[in-house]
Amino acid sequence: MEDSRNDPERRLDTDVREHLDRVSDAVFALDSEFRFTYLNEKAQRLLERDESDLLGSVVWEEFPGATGTEFQRQYERALREMEEVTFTEYYAPLETWFEVNAFPSETGLTVYFRDVTAQRERERRIEVQRDRLDLLETFTHVVADVSNATEEAVSRTHIEQMVCSRLVETTSLRFAWAGRFEGSGEELIPSAWAGHEDGYLDEVTITADDSETGRGPAGRAATTGEVQVSHSIETDPEFEPWREAALERGYRSCACLPLRYDDRTYGILGLYAGRENAFAEPRDDAGPLDRLADTVAHAVHTVERRERERELRRRREEFSALVKDVEEYAIFRLDAEGHVASWNRGAEEIKGYEEHEILGRHFSTFYPEEYREEDLPAELLERAAEEGQANHEGWRVRKDGSRFWASVAITALTDEEGNLRGYIKVVRDMTDRKRRERRLEAVFNKTFQFMGLLEPDGTVVKVNDAAVQFAATDRDDLIGHPFWEVPWWGGDDEVAGLRDAIRWAAAGEFVRFETNAGAPDSENEATVDVSITPVTDETGEVVLLVLEGRDITERKRREHELRRERERIEFVNRVLRHNLLNGLNVVSARADILGDFVPEDGQTHLETLRDRVEEMADLVETMRSFTRAVGQESHNLEPVELGSTLAHELEAIDDEYDRATVATDGPIPEVEVMADELLSTVFEHLLTNAVQHNDKDEPRVTVSVAPGEEYVEVRVADNGPGVSDEAKERIVDKSVEELSTPGGGFGLFLVKELIDCYGGTITVGDNDPEGAVFTVSLPTA
Repeated sequence: MEDSRNDPERRLDTDVREHLDRVSDAVFALDSEFRFTYLNEKAQRLLERDESDLLGSVVWEEFPGATGTEFQRQYERALREMEEVTFTEYYAPLETWFEVNAFPSETGLTVYFRDVTAQRERERRIEVQRDRLDLLETFTHVVADVSNATEEAVSRTHIEQMVCSRLVETTSLRFAWAGRFEGSGEELIPSAWAGHEDGYLDEVTITADDSETGRGPAGRAATTGEVQVSHSIETDPEFEPWREAALERGYRSCACLPLRYDDRTYGILGLYAGRENAFAEPRDDAGPLDRLADTVAHAVHTVERRERERELRRRREEFSALVKDVEEYAIFRLDAEGHVASWNRGAEEIKGYEEHEILGRHFSTFYPEEYREEDLPAELLERAAEEGQANHEGWRVRKDGSRFWASVAITALTDEEGNLRGYIKVVRDMTDRKRRERRLEAVFNKTFQFMGLLEPDGTVVKVNDAAVQFAATDRDDLIGHPFWEVPWWGGDDEVAGLRDAIRWAAAGEFVRFETNAGAPDSENEATVDVSITPVTDETGEVVLLVLEGRDITERKRREHELRRERERIEFVNRVLRHNLLNGLNVVSARADILGDFVPEDGQTHLETLRDRVEEMADLVETMRSFTRAVGQESHNLEPVELGSTLAHELEAIDDEYDRATVATDGPIPEVEVMADELLSTVFEHLLTNAVQHNDKDEPRVTVSVAPGEEYVEVRVADNGPGVSDEAKERIVDKSVEELSTPGGGFGLFLVKELIDCYGGTITVGDNDPEGAVFTVSLPTA
């Protein structure tokens, strides 16, 4: 390679060099092969290289960090297009942002550049600050939403879920979650979340103590009661236990807000952003983050207070009902051996014994023989004495020998030293409820849908036989387990979606969705239509979830097959339209051309050719109408003017058949019917049929219209040979299998298909004195 330092033709003019040395920008020059020919002093300082080391060298060899970057792309474009280029790019080896202007010439490229790193950093800080302000402004709106929703919230979970969802939906946050303390433990248990959780909460453990898992922002927020911010999850040493899991999910910074009200810490609210420095440092208690924390904590406090008040009110109402309805209970005392020592009016009403008849008798008198043989009465007394109380539901016997279903509670009575003094027994007649439960059980298990009852947290309480059969497992493997652990759900997406649905249903929402499921020992997945209905008590609290599922796999399969069939029909229609019909048009045109060249004795054959081509073209149009009629899943019916449609088809049939007489019996009224663009096809085939199948020298066709309130009747009468009684029904009720050829009643078959789609009818009758009458009834618009 030649040395440009010794080549005068490759060196800049001395005057030019002096000018470039005086400019304020850094400047260097390259020849057409990107070799340095000049650098001013500022360029040498910014690039940290001496001109003597670079002259004659290729820029990409001396600065390999610029290879493949915007520097190389722009320089090459400038020389290729001979146009000035301007750009700003970061050069990593020097940790510097450069603003570049490159001017091409016939001999090479002159590059002016400046260090704009400080300016870029200022812009970045302004952008970060703007994003922070937008985020904090949104917090203010969320605060207002929470305040407005507090009075209507049905549970703490409802509030927490609403806050998380609202924050993720209206801000740039990637993920938000709420955690609470349960029992006396120090671990923060997730109770609501929204956004890109992706299993993060299952993977991490967060505590509020001085351990490694308690020194992160969430643990510090819970223990200090102050907002904690981690501006860079990647570099924050306190985030070590959760760093890998967080970075994998795109979390780059986070803020954790303590939910504390009246010196009670309810939990925390964690906010995670997809970039570093997303949250400003909290400066005082009036900041947006603090206001958000205070508002959510106040809402949680308010909802829990209302829940406690509802529970207290419910207990008072239960006690009041017990006192009021005491006659509905048998309440009596037993001595230490189980003999009846007292009797109330409820006991007399339920069991049928008067007080003098039962006092002193053993309470086993009330038990059926099979229970006494099992020694159940003694077992209940023993359990009550050991545990304080024994409960049992089962059959009991009245004085007259009849049985009733009873709910029994036996409570042990002891003195101050703990010695057994006897028992209090409370009995309620549950026969009617048992009867209702049996009827419900019968309905519950006879439905073809699988059904289940869930606790608000998703625990399975009860399932019907269809559910057990669908799961291909024992009922005991389902009861008591979270529903998402039932062995139907194979994929993580289905499980995550189901858990979200149960969480929303527990917050009071009706949820319905489709999902895939299947027994673990089956290779075939089923598509299931699932709905979850929340059941509330008189206070509005969700106490039960009713889950229903229906296997719609077969319906989905049929829908898929129907779509495939419609696609095939549409393909046939395209072939008819683009291939066959276009081909026939070509044949027809060429036949017209041949008319001038075929001798007279061949004109008969040529005319036959034209007639057959015309017949085949008509047949193709008929087949296209058929595929349009049967290939549509549903017809978009709309009001169609009957008079103009009929008039057009009457005119067309009159022009086509010179020997036929087509007339109307009276004026055609102006009336609209519910149909579509294929209505003209109906009358085209009816009129053509009346002429083509007429054996008279002068076929006559008469059309009449009789409008009604709901339907319009159109009669097409001819003077042809008529239709036999046997053929009348077959003509308008012919199946596809009976159509040997499209000409063998195909037009009438198409008419019947279209009229059925319109919700109308078609019948065939006799004309007077001869011929046939086709009567079409169409719904009015």
